[in-house]
Amino acid sequence: MAEHEDPRDEYSFMQETIKDEVDDRKKAKKDIVRMAGLGLVFGVIASVGFCVSKPWIEKHMGEDSTKVEIPKEETDTVQEEDEQSEQDGVQDLDGDTYRQLQSALTEIGNEASKSVVEITGVTNEQDWTKETYDTKNATSGLIVADNGKELLILGKTDVTKDANSTEVTFADGNSYVASLKKQEATLGLGIYAVDRQKIHDTTWSQIQTATLGSTSAVTKGDPVIVLGSPFGYADAMGFGTVASNKNVINKADGRYHLICTDIASADDGSGIIINVKGEVVGIIDQSVSEESSMNLVTAYGITDLKDIIEQLSNGQAIPYIGVYGVDVTADIEAQGIPKGVYVNEVETDSPAMAAGIQIGDIITELNGKSVETVAAYHSALMNLKSGERVKLSGKRQGNNGYVDVDFTVSTGEK
Repeated sequence: MAEHEDPRDEYSFMQETIKDEVDDRKKAKKDIVRMAGLGLVFGVIASVGFCVSKPWIEKHMGEDSTKVEIPKEETDTVQEEDEQSEQDGVQDLDGDTYRQLQSALTEIGNEASKSVVEITGVTNEQDWTKETYDTKNATSGLIVADNGKELLILGKTDVTKDANSTEVTFADGNSYVASLKKQEATLGLGIYAVDRQKIHDTTWSQIQTATLGSTSAVTKGDPVIVLGSPFGYADAMGFGTVASNKNVINKADGRYHLICTDIASADDGSGIIINVKGEVVGIIDQSVSEESSMNLVTAYGITDLKDIIEQLSNGQAIPYIGVYGVDVTADIEAQGIPKGVYVNEVETDSPAMAAGIQIGDIITELNGKSVETVAAYHSALMNLKSGERVKLSGKRQGNNGYVDVDFTVSTGEK
């Protein structure tokens, strides 16, 4: 007869199994807690790492380019009060005060110089011995925008017309390869692009995008600073005052205000004019100077260029019709000429000529918008796209006075 066994032995396997399950559950709970903890730690580390690395990634890897928008100007309602407060603050200048003023202006100029560059067109030439050499032509440029992929620079295009390559030299002295993104021929301006991924950190720390001011805020006698190459050499700075802000120059499809200073200039001077706030108020172009003032710094007012800068920065062509016009003022209207834009020249082979527009016509409407001034005409035109077919309405003098005329114009680009 078998010996009696302890009843607990018979079910010991069950106890062991149950005991193992309890241990496994405890172990699983510990594993879950441990994994959750590790996941939390990893998430925190990843988040911190992303936050730290995001600026580096954006700078060096680049993002999709964003649309460039030039801020619209606001009417200054307190200008008279500001002028009065400035007059109240006028004081006699002694030697120390003058030196402090000069030092303050120099500091403003140095800060604004961070947005000024030198654009150089390099052309490969060959002499009679077939030895190759480079010819370089340079002009000043202005950093006007950063679209996330490129740093965009405004400058004249004549120096790079036949160039084999183009480079831009920033305020820190470093040069980078640039490409002409878009240009227009009426004013000879273009936007140059530099790949922002190629720009070194040392350069980034010493450059900035320019702040664009307003031409309407510029008055005769205002102190101004000129930067760039106004004297024929790069990285220059000069001080003076606004001699005149009343001159204008007519170009195809536009009328541009000029800022004339009392600052001496080289015949091929280029650069910018800034006010005492460090805002850009003019783009220097000595080719628009009158013969009697060729040796004085003259610039296009920045306000008239803002829409052009914006469209070129976004790679868009400037719409072109090819009309030179003047405003029909109240005095002219009194002579029986209808109000609108009087056409005094039509460019050869232009969309305007193709549409049948003639000298002496009065433009009153463009694409459904009333245009009584050249400025209004230009504004309406800049809202169109190159290649767009639009209706242009106006008046033409006939045997019995002025009659209504309509034209269908296909806008071009120049």
